[in-house]
Amino acid sequence: MTLRFLTTTLLAACVGATAFGQSLDRAIVSATAPLTDAQKSSLNGFLAKHAEAIKTGNDAAAADESRGAVVAVLRDPAATTQFRRAVATALAGELGAVVKGTDNRRAIVAMQVLRFTRSQEAIDLILERTSPSAERDAGKRIAAASLVSDAFEDLDASNTYVETIARRLRDACASESDPIALQQKLVAIAGSARRKDLTPENVRAIRKFLVDTIASVAKSIKATSGPDQRVMALQRVLLGVRNDLLEMPQNERGAIFRALAPALVEIVSAASAQWSKAHDDKAISASYASVTNSCEVLLRLIDRSERASAYSGTKPDADQRLLTPAWESKDKAKFDAELKKWSDIVGAAPYKG
Repeated sequence: MTLRFLTTTLLAACVGATAFGQSLDRAIVSATAPLTDAQKSSLNGFLAKHAEAIKTGNDAAAADESRGAVVAVLRDPAATTQFRRAVATALAGELGAVVKGTDNRRAIVAMQVLRFTRSQEAIDLILERTSPSAERDAGKRIAAASLVSDAFEDLDASNTYVETIARRLRDACASESDPIALQQKLVAIAGSARRKDLTPENVRAIRKFLVDTIASVAKSIKATSGPDQRVMALQRVLLGVRNDLLEMPQNERGAIFRALAPALVEIVSAASAQWSKAHDDKAISASYASVTNSCEVLLRLIDRSERASAYSGTKPDADQRLLTPAWESKDKAKFDAELKKWSDIVGAAPYKG
């Protein structure tokens, strides 16, 4: 299972199939009152027909058409929350077993359809697939995390539920060994904090989940003999964290900074501990170089905010990079000296008391 496949099938889910969509009365799609018995019968017949193609049909093209048909009506500008909830209730029963099943193609098609209901019931089914304890297949975990991340834009749910999603994603990261699945979940947590209309309290809670997850992953990486491919998952998310920190109000940065800084030092420390083995693999070595660069950029950003100066009173040059050049030149003594400086800085006030 690849992200390219996921992207391709998501695009397919969003195209035409208008002939299928027209087979459902638009009065049902735009309903603002409970559906009549006749409308329920029509809707259930429509959904059962297309769910069956996804569940048991042997024709992949027909399954794709059925996905497109259901997604088309769900994405209709006239579609109401009342209608989408009715669809979600019906499809949770029709497709729930498929989502949990071992046929990955059918499961991902089913999750794509459920995602567009924008409902908590549907997202719960998808969210469960992000956990390694519930879903053994990394490809499905990747797809599920990507769909959850995409759903934040238009999810019909309370702020409390969005916070719950972020917490469950944090928990799903704890035992994640696949770097791409881990990256998708980290990106999803970060993205949930950007959802419109969240309260400051919700945003703070979600950002704490993200920092806690980064810290937990960093500690886990350091505990391995390495090299650990999960450093690749940290590359993208740390870039996003940097951008979020730059946009965050100054009065909200302190707590995040003080929690994040030790995790960044832990990542750099892991790179030092896994020095030889990581350098033996050119691709993974490049990932270590990139992630240590992100750590250094963030540490300088944090320290300039938390203290007037660093390095015993000498303000660091914002453009100077020491860790990554030392990594790339395989100068471990210089790398470790820089690591010690940051360890000492983060181990003292204002980071500690």
